[in-house]
Amino acid sequence: MEKEEAQMRIFKAQPILKEDPIPVPEKARKPLTLLQEFNLHVDHRAVDRAEFDKKVKDKEMMYKRYRDEAESGKMMEEEKALKQLRRTLVPHARPVPKFDNPFIPQKSSKEITKPKSPKLQVVRRKERRKMVSVVAATSSAASRMR
Repeated sequence: MEKEEAQMRIFKAQPILKEDPIPVPEKARKPLTLLQEFNLHVDHRAVDRAEFDKKVKDKEMMYKRYRDEAESGKMMEEEKALKQLRRTLVPHARPVPKFDNPFIPQKSSKEITKPKSPKLQVVRRKERRKMVSVVAATSSAASRMR
């Protein structure tokens, strides 16, 4: 046992290997990626948006043209109406009457009105006032006697 222990204590290096015991596989190299041109959705949207904006602008221009034409037509109508109104407001002299057939009144067939005196109630009113004053005077005298 001592021999074994002594042998174990002796250092023995392992032999140097010239070749790897486990060969490392070579990495398979992929070919370099070829660059392809890419299309962004933003580019397509920009083109579509430009077309849309052009259509909207054309439509607005068309509406503006229609509006301007309508407005100019309305202004012309108003000017014509104003000219006509001014023409009608100018004072004109009345035409001279024609005296070819002068007016001759015809004699009336009715009788002449007969005058009638108004029947005023002045006399009766005067008599009534006298009566009322006499009655009032007698009643006041009678009331004093009591």
